[in-house]
Amino acid sequence: MAMSKSLSIIFNKAPYGTQSGRELLDIALMAAAFDMEICALFIDDGIYQLLRDQQPDILHMKNHSATFKALELYGIETVLVSSEDLRLRHLSTEQLMPVAEQAEPNKIQQVIAQSDFVFML
Repeated sequence: MAMSKSLSIIFNKAPYGTQSGRELLDIALMAAAFDMEICALFIDDGIYQLLRDQQPDILHMKNHSATFKALELYGIETVLVSSEDLRLRHLSTEQLMPVAEQAEPNKIQQVIAQSDFVFML
């Protein structure tokens, strides 16, 4: 039996202005259906994807942030947010949805290096 492949999905853009966050989330959930080991990594402005209490309806956009709470339901257990990028943006984990674990950049790089596939939009 073949070993399952691993996929790292890197969220590195703010949640609004592009569709990349929504599209990467869709990719993660679809890949989970194929029994791949999936890691969701939030770096750079991608950490804003996880902010609590977003109100994109003000911008006439759909709110996809609540869907991040489904990652665990889909078996996506490795969800990391860059502690350095949180510090640089003066954010704390209390301001984020409780779906990600803080990780130093070297840990995130290690996860990426060990992945069979990496997606970033």
